[in-house]
Amino acid sequence: MSRTVPLVCLALLLVLTSTTGPAGTAAGPIAAAAGEADERTDGTYFTIVDAHGRVIDQTARVVHAGDELITSDNYRYRVVRVSGDTAYAELVGKERLQWRPPTAAGSGEGVLAVQGGGRNLVAVYHTHSDESYLPTDGASSRPGDGGIYRVGEVFAEKLRTLGVQVEYNKQPHEPHDADAYRRSRRTAFRLAEKGPAAIVDLHRDGIPNADTYQAQVAGEPVARIRLVVGRQNQNMGANLDFAKRVKAYLDERYPGLVRGIFLAHGNYNQDLSPHSLLVEVGTYTNSRERAQRGAALLAEALPRVLGIAVAPSPLAPGAMGAGADWVSVLWVVIALVASVAGYLYLSTGSLAGMKERMREFLAREWGRLGGRPRRWRFYWRLRERPAAKPLTGQKAEGETRGAETDPNRQRADYQKD
Repeated sequence: MSRTVPLVCLALLLVLTSTTGPAGTAAGPIAAAAGEADERTDGTYFTIVDAHGRVIDQTARVVHAGDELITSDNYRYRVVRVSGDTAYAELVGKERLQWRPPTAAGSGEGVLAVQGGGRNLVAVYHTHSDESYLPTDGASSRPGDGGIYRVGEVFAEKLRTLGVQVEYNKQPHEPHDADAYRRSRRTAFRLAEKGPAAIVDLHRDGIPNADTYQAQVAGEPVARIRLVVGRQNQNMGANLDFAKRVKAYLDERYPGLVRGIFLAHGNYNQDLSPHSLLVEVGTYTNSRERAQRGAALLAEALPRVLGIAVAPSPLAPGAMGAGADWVSVLWVVIALVASVAGYLYLSTGSLAGMKERMREFLAREWGRLGGRPRRWRFYWRLRERPAAKPLTGQKAEGETRGAETDPNRQRADYQKD
């Protein structure tokens, strides 16, 4: 009896420490929800059809009864049964997705505020760090150095150019198996401890048909994206709302980019944050360049949806592409010219004096550049010509024409107000 009690106490202690994490989370840094979904990696995939047998989606993600999907045109379906590689879904209804900028409480409409207590920080990592793009990377899987890292780098850099701070964790989590999410949970937990506004786990799909994800968006060939929300965590409602707002923004800004939202059987470590997304960027038969373009467009949505009120620098890479930025530069130039004109007017005391000062400055600077232009040389000689002496016997005529013959009294065109 004396040996049984300590053993029971030790067992209870182990159970408590493995199921209770810091900060009141439902699971500790290495614990993961049971029944984690996995993916097919052998080139096979599921086809999801509606009640009329029409194909509504395809995915290499393992599909279970109870999974739901919101299609690109916002119809919502629920999977009722799975037979072999076919999942049968029934129509639930149509979602009314609408994106509105989040506002700070009491600040009035249009004033952005970071949602959910997060800071100006987005965290990025890869559970399946081997995932690659066959046409570009030469293989669909490159353990420890998958092409998905290059997609993540473009995604992170685009966020930074928008003024967003990024914590990009490149820890590999091989092998690519059903336990990958348990291994990546340590990474997700460390990122969650930093208090980011959102956590993004970047992936790519595994269906062989490249056309499923290919599209022309904003005049560029891109790989479409799919947002995945785990159904088995306490943040499912908040994460789904986040995914809907991201989709609504991108549908408005870049129609056709988002293939849909998949509500999958699993946790995907999304219990660690109310703004957590798993994002599939294209499939392995798409080129990585297409996937990078799709990821960059996705990055544009996050600060707007999260309410991270930051603006890009006018001189940031790529920032000069928009017409609005050129207008900003023009206003800076106008303000500079107005400041110089105001200074000259105040220092000379008159408009005529200001013009004279500007004329002298331009003539001097042109001279320094290797010679005055013909027009300025003419004005310069006219200004420096010595006064003409009146001829004998022509005093009366000189007096009547004084303003015309005396250079000191005559005013050239450039001197007139």
